[in-house]
This record gives sequence, structure tokens and C-alpha cells, in this order.
Amino acid sequence: MKKEPKSLAKPTDPRTLAVQILTKVRTQGSYANLALDASLRQAHLEPRDAALATTLVYGVIQHQLTLDYYLEPFLAGKKVDDWVRVLLDTALFQMVYLDKVPERAIFFESTQIAKQLGHAGIAKFVTAILRNVQRQGVRDPQQIDDPLQRLSITASVPQWLVAKLVAQLGQAKTESILAVINQPAEASLRVNTTKGTRDELQFELSERFPALRDSAISPDGLVAPGGHFAGLPEFVVGAFTLQDESSMLVAPSLALEPNSRVLDACAAPGGKTTHIAQFLDPAAGGEVVALDLHPHKVKLIDQNAKRLGLADRVHVQAMDARQVGDHFATASFDRILVDAPCSGLGLIRRKPEIRYEKQPADLENLPKIQLALLNAVAPLLKSQGRLTYSTCTMVEEENQAVVAAFLAAHPEFTQVPVPLAQPLDRAHGAPALQLFPDDYNTDGFFIASLVKQSD
Repeated sequence: MKKEPKSLAKPTDPRTLAVQILTKVRTQGSYANLALDASLRQAHLEPRDAALATTLVYGVIQHQLTLDYYLEPFLAGKKVDDWVRVLLDTALFQMVYLDKVPERAIFFESTQIAKQLGHAGIAKFVTAILRNVQRQGVRDPQQIDDPLQRLSITASVPQWLVAKLVAQLGQAKTESILAVINQPAEASLRVNTTKGTRDELQFELSERFPALRDSAISPDGLVAPGGHFAGLPEFVVGAFTLQDESSMLVAPSLALEPNSRVLDACAAPGGKTTHIAQFLDPAAGGEVVALDLHPHKVKLIDQNAKRLGLADRVHVQAMDARQVGDHFATASFDRILVDAPCSGLGLIRRKPEIRYEKQPADLENLPKIQLALLNAVAPLLKSQGRLTYSTCTMVEEENQAVVAAFLAAHPEFTQVPVPLAQPLDRAHGAPALQLFPDDYNTDGFFIASLVKQSD
């Protein structure tokens, strides 16, 4: 039976905090970003220590399969408790990937954590493992003969997913994608154009964030290597919101008019909803009806709309979008967005645990839901109306294959090139638009634009 570590109510050092968070992620299925944010709020660490805890949490998850490969010979099949394995992972991650951390500090801190959360015997075991790693070094994954297994271990991505990407995208593109997914994600801001311009916001933030620059793909976007932007007063008053650059392409893909009536069928937490709302004029009748299955997520959409000063054109409802035909009239919307529930494989850099959670079966089940959503909303679109289908994933099963199945069942729709706010020279999959993480250092994203020719 697995033993739980001793509970420390409020760890005051970043390494202990990282071990506790990673243990929750591994044993309870907690989301790393949520667990980390909650723990940092409670711990009140100094900025430098908070940064180290963040680096350890995301670094261990990003490199988990590589760390497993490195540790395997030293454990020699010995079963250890989850928290002890996490402690070894954090120590090994520091030894291999963090050049500025002295090994003596890693050994001392890891031994102290083992004593605090366990006992002296575990501390001796941890120290012995780390000493052996120090003496012998870790084995080189480049010596793995199987090219798929080698790429899986070096990039720390499950082999089934590597094989799928290689089959669909080719070896070179897959290697290019996997070479960037373990790099830190940048912070991206979407300017609220109803309150000011991008240049005005950049000027206002420039002294605090001198590295802030224009997005390469969205005229509404600003990008920085990092920073706690959600804590800024400009965020609180709605001058901007946080949104990945690639998802900023969705609202322009709808070719909105000020008087457009829009249905956002899967809207939470509201980033795309509020971007759509920026293009609309409520005085002209423009509105976006935002749906989500879960009431607590609907509340998030409403809160975002109010913070950004867009509540006068955003109307939220808790509803299963597959049942929209029971609630809205046929041909009652000018534009419809289905930003469908998906595997999220395009978010690997930002949410690294996704790569381990998803299984091949997900790519069989999710397309059924995605197609059902498209089928449900299709009758609600007016003649000559535009339907955007988008996902934050990179695999054909959830993207091109779903669009093809929908078009085969709905000859009244035609796929057209995706409207863009500014030209892109690294997009794939025309007439659809597919971005991969290595194209512009954004999330992987897919957008298809469909026009209804007749009712």
C-alpha cells in the first residue's frame, strides 16, 4: 500500500511546495496551473522562490518521460511511493536542466524534504540515488535505436502521439514541433479595442514591461516573455484580457458586421466571446449569445464581459449546445462559432500534463461530439451566414476529418478560405487554417470557415 507524505500545512520553501503540487497532479489528477496558483497564493513566497517553484512544477511535468528514462537504471525496479518518486524527479530535473543550481544545494534540500515528509530511512535512500546519478551520469536517449521511441523520450511525449504526428505531418515537422513544446510559453494580451488602441496600451505598459511587443499574427495582440499581467490595474478595469495569440484569429474569421447576431456555442471562459463582442455595436442590434454546459463557467463568461465593459452585447446562458434547436428559431443567427471541446493537444506547451492524460480512444470519441455540435447549430444559421469551427488541437481526426464529415452531410454549406485580420505566411491546411506551436510560438490551433448557401 502506498504511503502518503506527512502533511505540511504551509511549506515555506519552493522545493517542498513543488513536491506537494506535483504529488497532487500525479495522484489526484489536479491541474498543474490551478494547483500551483492556489499554492503560491497561500505560501506567500518571495518572487525568486515562486519562480523556482513554478520552474520545478512545469519542468518536471514537461520532461517526465525523459526523467523516467534517466531514473530507471538507478531504481532497478524498486517500487517507491509517489511523493518519493516526485522528490527524485525534482532533484534530477535540477541536476540536468538547471545549470545555476549547485548540486550540493539540491542534495541538501532533497534530503531535508525527505526527512520532513517521510523519515530518515527515506532520506538515506534519496541521497544514495542522487549520489549514484552524480557518479555515473544519466544515459543518453540518442542511443535508443527505435526513432519513434527516441523522439518520445527526448521530447517527453507518449510514443502513440509521436507516431500519429509523424504519420500526419512527417518526421521533420514533428521534430520541429516537439523541439519547442518544452520551452516556456509567452504571455499574450488582447487589447480591448472598445477602450483604446494597441499602441496606447503598449505605451502605457512600456516602462513596466519594456519587452512587450506587437503580436506577429493579430493586430489586437501584445506579447511578452513573461509577467503577471492579471494583477495589473489595467486588467482590472478591462483595458485588456489574457488570450493566446492563435485564438485571437477566431473572431476575425467570422467576418463580423456591427449588427451581427452571433451564437458562441461553447463559450467558456469567454475569451473569444468578448473578442467577438468588440466587433459588435449593440445600438445597431449586434449581440453575441454565449452558451456553456456548466453554470459556473457561464458565470465566468459574464464576469469577463462585465470587466471588459461589453456586457451590453453579451448574453449568456447555461445550455448543452447540442440542444440549441429546442431553444432558438431556425435561421436566427448571422454568425455561429463552434469552438469545440477537443483533446487540447495544441496546448501542450501551456498545459504540459495534457500529453499524458489523452489516449488514442479520445481521438475516436471527441469527433463524435464535435460533429454533433456542428449538426445541431447548422439549422440556426441564416442563408449566406458564416459558421466557424475551431479547436486547440493538431490532429486530423478532430479537425479536417470533422469538417469533411459535416460537409458531406450538409451540402448547403461550402468551405471557404478563413478571413484573417492580417496575412500569415506560416499557416497550413488551406482553405482551413492550421497553426502549430513551432510556426509562431503560439498554441496549436485549427479554424475552418463555412458559408451556408441556402436554408
